[in-house]
Amino acid sequence: MKKNIVTAVVLLLTITITQAQNRRELIQEVEDLELRLREAENALSEARRQERINFAKAASYEAQVEELKSTNNSLLQNLNNFTEASTRRSENINSTLTSLREKEGQLSTIKDALTSRDSINLAVFTLFKQTLGPDPKITMSKGAITVSLDNDFLFGGQSKSGKVSPSAETIISKIGNILKANPTMDIEVVTNSNLVNSDGKKNNNWQIATQQAATVAYVLEDKYEVEPKRIRATGKSELGLYSIETATEIIVQPKFYEFYQMVKDTMK
Repeated sequence: MKKNIVTAVVLLLTITITQAQNRRELIQEVEDLELRLREAENALSEARRQERINFAKAASYEAQVEELKSTNNSLLQNLNNFTEASTRRSENINSTLTSLREKEGQLSTIKDALTSRDSINLAVFTLFKQTLGPDPKITMSKGAITVSLDNDFLFGGQSKSGKVSPSAETIISKIGNILKANPTMDIEVVTNSNLVNSDGKKNNNWQIATQQAATVAYVLEDKYEVEPKRIRATGKSELGLYSIETATEIIVQPKFYEFYQMVKDTMK
């Protein structure tokens, strides 16, 4: 009986000790679980905080991306505008260069024509000087060559004569030959006549001057085969040329109408 009681007591103690150990273990386990729970909650809180941060960063990045897109679009548009403007400027420059080349060609043509006319003028002027000698007055001004002959010499001292004197024929022939050899030159014969009394009446000086100029023009045409379409005869009354002197001028110059027409056609 005593043995049974001892056994029961031992068994009870064993059970009590075992329960105590189990309780401590459970308490420790609970504490461990609570610690792990707190750690999990802290981790969750940190994760949520990090998530908010990441969301904020993502939103910031998206805003930056949109801004970059907008900036890029603006840059592309500006680049396109610049390219178009550059293309237009390039086209304008090319067009301007083409126009300048055309103008340069036109000006070169005109310059060559002027140079040619100046060369012809100088050659004819030199030829007059060499051929006619020192007696006639020969000048060149503003692209025109002028050979001035005194009417007394030209018409033999007859102020109202309509016939070239034999003594003047030699010079007229030289002038005629030079003019015939230079068909590109226009010719104007200008005669000045002062008041002349005849039989108590005054002859019309315009008529006298015009008749004398026409006589010289006819001689150039008839004897020296100068084309009449190149010649113009003009009469002036008193003081028309050299104060009270009576003189005839043979004015030779390039065909300015043809030159003007050439310039006009070239500049179209």
